[in-house]
Amino acid sequence: MAATLKQDIFKELSSERLTLRQVKLSDATDYHALLSFSEVSEHSDIPHAPTFKRSERFVSWMSKLSTRGNGCAWIIERKQNNELIGAIRINSFEKKIGSALIGYEIHPEHWNNGYASEALNTLVGFAHNSLNLNRIEAWTTTANKASQKVLKNNGFEHEGRQRQKIYFKDQLHDLELFARLKSDKTNAV
Repeated sequence: MAATLKQDIFKELSSERLTLRQVKLSDATDYHALLSFSEVSEHSDIPHAPTFKRSERFVSWMSKLSTRGNGCAWIIERKQNNELIGAIRINSFEKKIGSALIGYEIHPEHWNNGYASEALNTLVGFAHNSLNLNRIEAWTTTANKASQKVLKNNGFEHEGRQRQKIYFKDQLHDLELFARLKSDKTNAV
């Protein structure tokens, strides 16, 4: 079952407490502040204390994902005050099989408030129902228990470990692969 993806698939999404809106180049300053927390980049290839230029390049990449037709990214804002608290993305598609790889970051001041689960649940609904994606994948490092919990709480199943799969921060890391199928019956958030 292949997904039917248009060139520009972007759509603003909304949940009870969050707005998932289009990434703008003007988000670079706030996004850089988010990435500057070592806890945010600890389990990824984003360097601790990235340069502003690197953060700016990442925001630019996210802003172009949907127009290129190979992904889609959203800034996560709290509806209460339009505060940028994170980002969530479909990093890439495998259009022929209707599969996507996702990623996300949440500002540490907003951890343990259910925002990551709420944003992910919103993205999953959009990906399965509007984009007709069959499979949504995510990976985490073995040490990233918080992200694994968010994925499990949203109906993702752990499919296995890829040993020494990625190199960052001067060492090899194992990755845990999680996935959710459109047909999965879950009690997700």
